[in-house]
Amino acid sequence: MKYFYLSTILATGVLSGDEPSGTLAFDDGTNITGTISSLDSKQKTIELSSPALKGKVNLNTKRLIELSLDSESTSPDSDHYAIATINHHFNSKRQDTIRGRLVNLDDESITLDTWYAGKLTLKRSMVTALDVYPQSPSFYDGPNGLDGWVSSDGDIEKNWSYADRSLISKSRDGIAREVQLPDRSMISCQVEWKSSAYFHIMFLSSNSDTNYLRKGYSLNVRRSYVQLYRTGPDNTRSDLINKTTTNLRDREKATIRIYLDRRKEGTSAVFLENELLGTWTDLDDTKGFGDWLHFVPQNSQPIKVSQISITQWDGTLPVAEDEKNKSATDDLFQDMEGQTILLANGDSIRGDIDKIEKGKLYLKTSLGDIELPVRRMSSVSLGDLETKAEPRMRAGDVRAWFREGGFITMDLLSFDGKSLHGSSQVFDKATFDASAFSKIEFNVWDPDLDRFGSNFEW
Repeated sequence: MKYFYLSTILATGVLSGDEPSGTLAFDDGTNITGTISSLDSKQKTIELSSPALKGKVNLNTKRLIELSLDSESTSPDSDHYAIATINHHFNSKRQDTIRGRLVNLDDESITLDTWYAGKLTLKRSMVTALDVYPQSPSFYDGPNGLDGWVSSDGDIEKNWSYADRSLISKSRDGIAREVQLPDRSMISCQVEWKSSAYFHIMFLSSNSDTNYLRKGYSLNVRRSYVQLYRTGPDNTRSDLINKTTTNLRDREKATIRIYLDRRKEGTSAVFLENELLGTWTDLDDTKGFGDWLHFVPQNSQPIKVSQISITQWDGTLPVAEDEKNKSATDDLFQDMEGQTILLANGDSIRGDIDKIEKGKLYLKTSLGDIELPVRRMSSVSLGDLETKAEPRMRAGDVRAWFREGGFITMDLLSFDGKSLHGSSQVFDKATFDASAFSKIEFNVWDPDLDRFGSNFEW
């Protein structure tokens, strides 16, 4: 700890015996662990009780990078969840995402019912995408750090770093985690790279101490070429997917989704963004395989892995994006009034939403009134992205990262360690349960702060 800097941020001190509940990280490398009592957004101070400092202190937040929170939370069961993606702030490439049950949708607003902030009514003009998913039990959501991950040579910190809810490679050594999968599951992640895509993802792998597959599956990405092969319990190799895709050209990141049905009668698939790369069936993966998931760079350039989600899957494959069919649908609906709703089975429907009640959407269409389970929706067309309004960047903005993935940007008005009260052009004002967040980033628009440390080169 750098005491010369610490002395400049301490204001007062009073003895306290509170248990630690979070860690403050400043841009010079100072880290202070303790319990948050309050935050004064106008004075830019945060009150902390820390056993290390033997008392309660007020710390200046002008050089504060982030507050990591130790509390845990569990999302309640629901028949679906919706994710609203917010337009970026000015020239920032990052986009907020807000997750909850869809309870209202009209021409002006979108309302999500959340367990962490109640009902949030969002300005539709600032929402670029609204996607709906059937609720599924989660086996992993992260990353939230290096804990639980291993590298083949045993030195995880030499080969990988963690920052900004991402795993970042520092060598060609892979990173692996053990996750037990049910018979049907969906593995989703976002991978970023420098220059060209060179990496492979191994799953159902039998070993953690290797960068090469022994038993299991290996998805290999080399520039615009994608290959998937399987090595079975009897060491027999099966080539399942060999495809050249234009989806990797001129990209520096991509979302990959693996739909895995381990039963012999099941059908599995790999999607790159919304492109179906291939399917396979008639393979029994229920026995003789491991539980390891690997991410392995294939050249000297680093890769960054984020938004890793492993959930249970109901066995229904999404419909692959077809630009011709999409254009035809747009032409069909362009002179019709109402909302365009895409369904999970690939169908589209347009009409005026009467109400959303008890997990059902009631729609008035030219064909008559339609009742539709919300969980059967896939997404809602929200109009031209070029017409979307951008939230303003404000001096008091923080970026609060959800434990279940994604983040939300708000002007933090107050924080008492248990609740955050903030405002935003997107949802006006709201109070959030602090246990929903894994960390809070401060001074997010200050370009002078060394947010990831001097050795961060991504």
